[in-house]
Amino acid sequence: MRNWKALVLLVLALLLIAPVEAYKGSQLTRGPIESFQLIDQNGDAYSFDFDSEGVIVASFIFTRCPDVCPVITQSLKSVEQELTERERQDVTFVSITVDPEHDSPERLAAYAELHGVDWPHLTGTSEELEPVWATFGLVVQTAVIEAHVMPYQPAESSVTIAGTNNTDGQYMFALNASLASEMLAVDRNWTLNTSLTSFGTMLHGINGVDAPDDGAWYWELNLWNESGNEWVTSDVGMDAVDVLQTPHFAWVASNANRSNLSTPDPENGMSMAVIWPNGSAETVSSESFTGYHLTEGALGEVGINRTVEATSFGHYMSSLDDLVAPDDGSWWWSLSVWNQTSGEWSTSDVGMDGLSEPEHIAWAPSTLNASTLPSPVKSNADTSVCNGHGRHMGSGEGKHCMCDDGYAWDGDDRLSCIPDVTEDYTVGHSTIVYILNPAREPVVAWAGDDWRPEDVAADIQTVLEVERLGGHEPEVTPGLGIFGVFGASLVAYLAGVRTTKPNPTQAKGEKTEPHA
Repeated sequence: MRNWKALVLLVLALLLIAPVEAYKGSQLTRGPIESFQLIDQNGDAYSFDFDSEGVIVASFIFTRCPDVCPVITQSLKSVEQELTERERQDVTFVSITVDPEHDSPERLAAYAELHGVDWPHLTGTSEELEPVWATFGLVVQTAVIEAHVMPYQPAESSVTIAGTNNTDGQYMFALNASLASEMLAVDRNWTLNTSLTSFGTMLHGINGVDAPDDGAWYWELNLWNESGNEWVTSDVGMDAVDVLQTPHFAWVASNANRSNLSTPDPENGMSMAVIWPNGSAETVSSESFTGYHLTEGALGEVGINRTVEATSFGHYMSSLDDLVAPDDGSWWWSLSVWNQTSGEWSTSDVGMDGLSEPEHIAWAPSTLNASTLPSPVKSNADTSVCNGHGRHMGSGEGKHCMCDDGYAWDGDDRLSCIPDVTEDYTVGHSTIVYILNPAREPVVAWAGDDWRPEDVAADIQTVLEVERLGGHEPEVTPGLGIFGVFGASLVAYLAGVRTTKPNPTQAKGEKTEPHA
């Protein structure tokens, strides 16, 4: 009889167990998010618990983010479109900044308008947002955000060339004062008189003003020292000056007064000042690095032969590695640009001068399909970089790893990436999206930006089904519904009949005691 009782208990247990929901994202078991109040993009106060009956989709972004955040916002826009009109009534999207020092309501409003979304974008003071990040389990790395959103990091840029005789490959952007002097002189229509000596490139004259052979005066190279906020005489030649590190330099006639040099404009990407022998001063500058600067710097650094011609329409490449584009136009040197978001090359629709602060560009014959060009981004198979789980960003003391999703820095070691085994999510170069149930409990997390909108939409719909929201009706075969109770009762009844059957050996009319 014990077998019948065990069967009854098993059936009841199976009927009482609620079905386990399967989520496509990372399932969480966290307590509810505490109520908080911030300011939205319209400058209005926004209370996080204003709608206690709906599902919340909370994302963390910052408007200065050049890649991940725009992708996430556009993906969430697609998620919203995946939901039915009835489901949207019970789902609220909210974006919260991790860069409050910069993200004012006005900037958030411009960001939302740019991406064509109208859900709340929230900001506040650092003091107001820090407990919000903490309650969501976020570790906001301000230093990484600052490094990630630098307007341009030219040292990370490169030029890829393909279809040449023997110089196919990727070349990192480098720019010394010799090349920079040549480029800036061309911009002002100046000519430079230089020679290559055993000591490196020497400057003898600028636009016909040559230093005398008797050494009465000479052209002296000066560098702007940002930390000291002053001009100093260079102790190395122009070939050894890294303009990416020291973007402002000057040529001063040694018999002129160096104090006539003015403070460089920090808005300029690089500048060259000249103090002529008569003491007058001129400055030629470039507000930003362009595809022309990137091409000349990267290829000039390694001495690849090229002919970049200057015309009234801008610069264009006429020959590369001694391969000259034919006059009949049967092919030409085509410029391509790397799309970091899609991970693809695309033919540029502007010339090299029209590319402002490009990250990676490529030169190849127009007969070569851009999609066949090699990727300029190192593969994670290179375990010497970030343990094979990320890529380097920044330079010098600011150099750090951009770890892949699911990986984080190893403590204070910012040049390594190890598996992130905690439920806390690091926000710096990457970010996170949460789905919260009506109890304000985060139930699903999606890290990074490489998720599919239909998968996130499916998780939202699953939460709506569990909460019987968005027009979703209860299941017809519930875990403990009326049919479940009826079925359990029937099994119990039959089991009871079986366990109380009379013993034929007992006298008629004698009471039968149930078996133990």
